[in-house]
Amino acid sequence: MANTVDVDAIRKAGRMLDAPDGPIQYLRNVQALLADVKLPGGALSMFGHGAVERHNASVDGHLDNVRTGVEHLHRAAEQLEQSAKNWEKSDQPWVVK
Repeated sequence: MANTVDVDAIRKAGRMLDAPDGPIQYLRNVQALLADVKLPGGALSMFGHGAVERHNASVDGHLDNVRTGVEHLHRAAEQLEQSAKNWEKSDQPWVVK
């Protein structure tokens, strides 16, 4: 069995990350939903101000995680495209182009 590198499959994997039904879009949807659950300062009366602050801080933490996830997936998609370009330029006989 010969080893092969399928350049088109590498490209497809990168495109799938940012597809309309892919993980990047999923995280963007989560980001929009999280932004909607932040509470205004007086949402729980003046006695609940601390709870609102903790809730919003938690939401901000989740939003940061989601943003980081989107950035990592974008970087992965870019790296897959670069990998495909590198393999495309390869003169190895076992690279399927």
